[in-house]
Amino acid sequence: ARSSVPGSISAAMRYESGNIIASASHSGSGDWEFIGMSALYDKSAPYFYFSITGDVQLTAPTFIYGKSPAIPGASLMSSSGARMSGTLTMGVTTVYPPPDATPYYWVIPKNSGNIFLIDAQGNPSRSIIRLNHRTADRFARGTLATLMFEEGGTRVKHNAYIKLKNNADFVSGPNTSITLMAGGSASWVEVSRNE
Repeated sequence: ARSSVPGSISAAMRYESGNIIASASHSGSGDWEFIGMSALYDKSAPYFYFSITGDVQLTAPTFIYGKSPAIPGASLMSSSGARMSGTLTMGVTTVYPPPDATPYYWVIPKNSGNIFLIDAQGNPSRSIIRLNHRTADRFARGTLATLMFEEGGTRVKHNAYIKLKNNADFVSGPNTSITLMAGGSASWVEVSRNE
């Protein structure tokens, strides 16, 4: 974790006695610090979390059970779950239309966040039929991507690569959005839309 706010984050858990215990907090140095702890947990009611009380940047929060050494940033939060409290800020990136030679093959940049502002360059009458079709550009399965449109008229087409609710195309209006989930290949499925 990195923060310039002293005490902004600590790890906490339910100890085997049933009491909640916590690690040392971030010093507020503005540098990256490893926030972690090692203790015996309450097996009847396990409870682990990060307590976030100030502005913090995180990389791959991870819980490790057993005696394996923790390697910061080595893996993502596991599917067994975790709980975080406080505001979670998502990265936002502007996306521009593809080249004229491939007008329907849009690429949203990986590792730049989950919210993508679609800048239609003054020509919103465009269609999105494929997203990140090349293997190198694909998002991991389960990644959510929200496409936000300032202008109306851009069509996200329901097809074999983008499965939309009720097989219905999404046509943007001013300040509308659609959220898609990556299938781990070249496919996406709609999660929600705001028309």
